Amino acid sequence: MQVFKVNKAFRVMIIAQFFNNIGSSFFNIVFLIYAATLPNKTLAVTLVAFAEFFPSLLSVVMGNLADKTKNHLRAWSFARLSQAGIFLIVTVILTFWHGRFDSFILLLVLIFFADTIGSYSNLLMTPVSRYILSDDQLQNAMGLEQAVSITVSLIGGFAGVGLLGLLHQDYAAFSLINTFMFIVAWLIMTVNRHHFKQAEAHIETTQRPKSTQPMWHDLKTTFSYVYQDKLFFQLMLLATAVNFIGTSLNGVFNVTLLHEKRLLIGSFGTTVAMFGAIFSTGMLLGSLLPIPFLSHLTTKQLLAVALTGVLGLELVPIIYPNGSVWMIISFVVAYFNAQVNPKFGAILMKRIDQNKLASVSGLLNTFALSSAPVGQFLFLGIANLISPNISWLIMAIVTLLIVIYIILTRQNDIEKVEKTGETAILYVL
Repeated sequence: MQVFKVNKAFRVMIIAQFFNNIGSSFFNIVFLIYAATLPNKTLAVTLVAFAEFFPSLLSVVMGNLADKTKNHLRAWSFARLSQAGIFLIVTVILTFWHGRFDSFILLLVLIFFADTIGSYSNLLMTPVSRYILSDDQLQNAMGLEQAVSITVSLIGGFAGVGLLGLLHQDYAAFSLINTFMFIVAWLIMTVNRHHFKQAEAHIETTQRPKSTQPMWHDLKTTFSYVYQDKLFFQLMLLATAVNFIGTSLNGVFNVTLLHEKRLLIGSFGTTVAMFGAIFSTGMLLGSLLPIPFLSHLTTKQLLAVALTGVLGLELVPIIYPNGSVWMIISFVVAYFNAQVNPKFGAILMKRIDQNKLASVSGLLNTFALSSAPVGQFLFLGIANLISPNISWLIMAIVTLLIVIYIILTRQNDIEKVEKTGETAILYVL
């Protein structure tokens, strides 16, 4: 919290991000509820899931555009106003063509564009964040950003459903409130723009000339840039491998609860809600109240500890099916997981050339998320077609292999190498 108190520019950015996240979090759950009211509700709900996930896969493209953009703050303002404009159109559609499947398809397209623009605007601020934060503030700042995101996600669903009830299921009015949230975020940044003038000037003067090469060539160059930094590339592959498992945990967990009644704490719905709350609380506490000795561990060491907890989580339904034990391990895993992301973010900020920060950030997001559908298809498929326990066993084996890999490659730990002065100079293209 210290960085929030002493750094005015970061404080402004976090508050604006808070309002933007509220708008996104509120509408995600409400749009899902709206989809469930339509005639073809199963198809509608499935399409919503795809529409929310697909923009993340375009992060590498959005990052490339962000790095090529002149005047980041002006582009950010235009992007946020564009999101507000899109939701005004959504409000009109929900007012006059509510409940129609053809208008729902149009809504999907509009929200896809809004989310994609949101990804672009977030990546625009990555080099700005690097300039306004000192090296010793980076990890705490990343942790606070994560805490804000988790807090909004934690309360956003409940608050969104509650607000929708107060509005008597008026989806158009809800969309209008969402529009207002984006405008508030834009207004906060616009009024306090003077705090970012130096950062903007620095980016403008250090930005490389705009590339005349086609985008696929720029994307290939970004990948080559990351690949040449072997230590950082190894971390990126680890993040992808962890995501391969992590994105499937909730799905296999839900299927397991349907088969193993001993794991239930009350009803199915109550158990799912309790585990969600416990995990979010663990992430939030891990972001805001880290244990001091954990700061001395490297990112790979901390990841190995977190994955050991995940291994325990995967073995509980096989060895000792007990809901309370599962809940405790889930909290511990969430707490350690919350420590990893800020460390990784700080490494990214320090190690990557400022002119490529958005491109590399987008590449990381796309890489990590690209493994998610494969993992879900594999592990959820096994859980449904064969047995949840078989799925947990295979997940445990994969997790153990990743932990072993981390141990075997401990000599290539990026932070340890840097401390001993053995790090190679990053090749700048």
